[in-house]
Amino acid sequence: MKKQIIIGLGLFVLLAGCANGKMKEVASSSTEGNNQSNSSITQTTSPHTSNSTLSTTRNSSEAWSSKETSTSGGDKEYSYEVSLDRIKAVDVFTRNGMNIPQMIELSFKEAPQGIAAFIIKGSERDSVTSYELSYQLIATKTIRVFSAKTNEIRTVHVNTELVMGELLSGDQGRDMSGNLYVFVNKSGRLSLATPNYAGNVEEKDADVMLEYLPR
Repeated sequence: MKKQIIIGLGLFVLLAGCANGKMKEVASSSTEGNNQSNSSITQTTSPHTSNSTLSTTRNSSEAWSSKETSTSGGDKEYSYEVSLDRIKAVDVFTRNGMNIPQMIELSFKEAPQGIAAFIIKGSERDSVTSYELSYQLIATKTIRVFSAKTNEIRTVHVNTELVMGELLSGDQGRDMSGNLYVFVNKSGRLSLATPNYAGNVEEKDADVMLEYLPR
């Protein structure tokens, strides 16, 4: 009887030990599973955090770039300025017509002082009248011109003025006085605006100037 009791107690202790071991294994497995799950969540979250940071950085960079582009040269004082070097590179302007110079030559050997030569083509010889000239920038001015190719009247803005000086040579009977203006036309080339030397217009168009184009 005692042996049966002892054997029964032994079996009970053995079974209790096995059960305790299984519970520890289950707990350990559960802990490892939780750790792996947490690690997975951390790894899954990291790319979103990285993308968010990159997105924020990119947006800030784009905003700064846009701000620089929108303000660069936006408040330039002479928006329609034509440099003296660019005028010197052209130096000859032409226009077809009667009772006007068909060619105007500009030279600036002692910039900003120069000479303007007005050439009227003749059957036997050309008539040349020369004036002193000086280059200057002015506040934006609006003028009207007879377009060189179509003779239509259009409005343009200018900042570059060529101030006429004294008569140097030529026929004093031909009055070529009156300041000139240089601007960039829609084709990207230079245009020279001069007084209407022919003068054959109605009073309402007396202010309209002639447009000359580079030769």
